[in-house]
Amino acid sequence: MERRVSGWSISYGGAGSTLFSELGRLAGRTLIALAGLTAVLIGLGYKAALMPFQFWAPDAYDGAPVSVAAYLSVITKVAAIFAFAQILRDLPVGTSWPMVVALIAAMTMTCGYLAALVQSNEVRLLAYSSMAQAGYFMMGIVDLGPGLLALPSVIVFSAAYVAMNLGAFAVIMVAGRSLDDFRGFGRARPVIGVAMVVFLLSMTGIPPLFCFFGKVLLFGTTIEAGYLWLAVIGILNSVLALAAYLRIVVPMCQPRESGQDSAAPAPPLMIVLGATAPITLLMG
Repeated sequence: MERRVSGWSISYGGAGSTLFSELGRLAGRTLIALAGLTAVLIGLGYKAALMPFQFWAPDAYDGAPVSVAAYLSVITKVAAIFAFAQILRDLPVGTSWPMVVALIAAMTMTCGYLAALVQSNEVRLLAYSSMAQAGYFMMGIVDLGPGLLALPSVIVFSAAYVAMNLGAFAVIMVAGRSLDDFRGFGRARPVIGVAMVVFLLSMTGIPPLFCFFGKVLLFGTTIEAGYLWLAVIGILNSVLALAAYLRIVVPMCQPRESGQDSAAPAPPLMIVLGATAPITLLMG
């Protein structure tokens, strides 16, 4: 929080205005603009769990109740991303902020999925998954301002992200936190199991699910901005994502151990699943 405030203060001192639309005045004042940008990137990057400010997220998600982890992964992250969009769209391109954001996006999504591949705790796996998704968000930020697809891509991806993440955390509240809890879960509760598969495949970007269209727009705006290499990294990371999420899907389809049972889902959880699953499946 202090870094964000100091970043805005530096930008205010250089631009002479508290309006984001006046950040263009920082053109030619590169050092002041870079100082403000650095502080804002650290502050909001911490909130959005971007690389290299993400280390708090898995422990915080795992140590909190699942409902709080869902809140942290959705509300605070989306708010931080749109704060990024609000600030960076008017910042002079001469500060090279698009390249900085592109590098952060590439590192964040790659490290997030690589870490998710070795998790045995579902909450930690989704924590690293949400970190990787933040990298995809930043792909849309790269071309904000001149890009026609930039803002629509962030909005569509945000809507898909909120639906599939809330739904996935709701399933964890029913099944349990560990991979062993998911063993045979799809056979014991097929409807909820199918909903979980829909959420995970949507996170991967499988058509015709909601997130697929969000990712198509993100790749389009990234290519439009001239960052073809970032789009390629995003596509390759979708393969890593599939490998990470299959670590949940495969145990769900295995035989359930005797004596293993999961709690009956509470009505509020069923309402959440009843809302998020159709959105993820049909809104594309």
